[in-house]
Amino acid sequence: MMNLHSEQYGKSGNIGENFRRLLGSPSLDPLQTLIRESVQNILDAAKLGEPPEVLIRLRQLSREQMDVLATKALHDLPKEEGSRERLARIIDTERPMVLEICDFGTTGLGGPTRSDQMPVGTTQTDFIDFLRNIGSSRDTSHGGGTYGFGKVSLYAMSSCNTILVDTYVNGDSEKSRRFMGCHIGKSFDVENNGYLQRYTGRHWWGELSPEGDFAEPLINESARILASSLGFPDREEGRTGTSIMILGFEVRNEEGSLEPLELVGRKIVETLLWNFWPRMMVSTPAGRRLTCKVEVNGEGLVIPAPELFPPLDLFCQAMNKIRSGNDSDVDMISCQRPARDLGKLAIQKGLKAKRKRLLESGSTFPRIASHIAVMRPVELVVRYFQGDPLPDERLEWGGVFVVNSDDEVEQAFADAEPPAHDDWVPDHLPKGHPKTFVNVALREIKKAAREVAVVSASPGPQGEAGHSLAKVAGEIGAILDKGLGDRAGRKRTSSGKSGSAPGKVKVTRPIFDRLLDGYGSHSGPVAVFRSEVLQDASKSGVRVQGSALFAIDGGGFSSPNDVVEKPEILEFCFETASCRTVGDMFGVDVNGEAGFLEVLVAVPKHGAVTVSLSVLPEGGV
Repeated sequence: MMNLHSEQYGKSGNIGENFRRLLGSPSLDPLQTLIRESVQNILDAAKLGEPPEVLIRLRQLSREQMDVLATKALHDLPKEEGSRERLARIIDTERPMVLEICDFGTTGLGGPTRSDQMPVGTTQTDFIDFLRNIGSSRDTSHGGGTYGFGKVSLYAMSSCNTILVDTYVNGDSEKSRRFMGCHIGKSFDVENNGYLQRYTGRHWWGELSPEGDFAEPLINESARILASSLGFPDREEGRTGTSIMILGFEVRNEEGSLEPLELVGRKIVETLLWNFWPRMMVSTPAGRRLTCKVEVNGEGLVIPAPELFPPLDLFCQAMNKIRSGNDSDVDMISCQRPARDLGKLAIQKGLKAKRKRLLESGSTFPRIASHIAVMRPVELVVRYFQGDPLPDERLEWGGVFVVNSDDEVEQAFADAEPPAHDDWVPDHLPKGHPKTFVNVALREIKKAAREVAVVSASPGPQGEAGHSLAKVAGEIGAILDKGLGDRAGRKRTSSGKSGSAPGKVKVTRPIFDRLLDGYGSHSGPVAVFRSEVLQDASKSGVRVQGSALFAIDGGGFSSPNDVVEKPEILEFCFETASCRTVGDMFGVDVNGEAGFLEVLVAVPKHGAVTVSLSVLPEGGV
């Protein structure tokens, strides 16, 4: 059985009920803040060299568990009227809702259990940082942040502002299992011998000290039995970590009605994907990879792999560019004075794939991606900077910026984060190098977000510029700017002829020009590529032929046999100054002439395409 201890004001004062106001306001909604901050703290606690596991459960307490809650855990209620009423209301509820956030493979909440007595040489203070102190600074190099805002979000999502905590501590044989209840209410006074005893509004349930002036957690077998009786997840030998139960968990919509549990569960899945996809990727090193499970009344929800969940697939591709170590597709954002590399930026463009919706409305994911996800080396998304979308809504892009791991640079960005860790605010920093680092990076990130969609006007069929399809051509050309063939560098002339003849007949690299909504008998999207046929002095090129390929990172590869829908050339069109020749799906005769070529390709669903072209000389096969 646990007993109540209500915290009195100390002689030098305390932080009381209004501490949450000191922490600012997050840009996310309360549920997103809760999940984001809780998982971030879990990742900071994953110091054992093994991948952390997260289990988030929405469930109703059974009648047996409610009996344990009322008689063993919360039988003694605070004297303050508001706190007492809120807790009594939960206890009187037949089957109240709870949310449990559990982690496995982490260190647990170890270290001393009281803040005023710290053994010399103590290095682990997780228990007092989480359950006692407010806003403790991070103790993890390049970690996520502090316990401050995450703690507040836990209490804020409880209708009675109460949590129960079960932790199995790594490396502490004397107090390996710890269990405690915590409530935050209003401050209040109690008259005693002509004086008002003042209380902060913080309350703990545990094992009272002999003097009754302090509550320690239940430990070891007592903690295990109570946790098990309340339905907390079992923790076998070695399954260290922490489980937090939020009593009276509620999520309400804008009209004030309670959200259905299944809907809340899907919102949690969305929040995990949107904020933690870098740590959930297959390419994430095993020791850092995050494994998540979400359950609603015992039923597991599917959490898609981010690489297969548009538009996160584009962000994952951009992240892999940075992780690969090949900087050819990565830009380094640097500061000139002082000279520092601030971080790497990668952009990935692609055709907009069909969304696999988790929510019918109110989704966090944008309809069209045009964002840069920014993060420190810990690879937790801080926020997304939205840029300009590509002109054609069938295309989208995603980018990633990762701060340099240099200690001075990383610390600057960590210090620029508000308590909710959801932004970089240089105004939080004093004048100096760190503030300069953050300002320069933000300026360049925002500039890059604007410039992704910038398209130079391309000449049209008759030399005119500014046509809407020319903009699309420029955009898709940027996606495939590493396509096959020689780079096209000559513009169409009024005569249809190029400059001096090359040493051999050739066709320039095909450039994506525009998209068509069907062509002829084909009703799907059709990609139009443009190229130029260049003849040698003897005009030996007589026919152009080619093949359509899937495009990946700007290159191409042949269609695998198990792909049902493959890219297919529909038609070749060759244009000179005097005439236009239409070929078929196999090629077009050019008969020694130089000119411009269009290739029409049927685009498969969920895939980008490119074209490989060649010129056959007279008598060639």
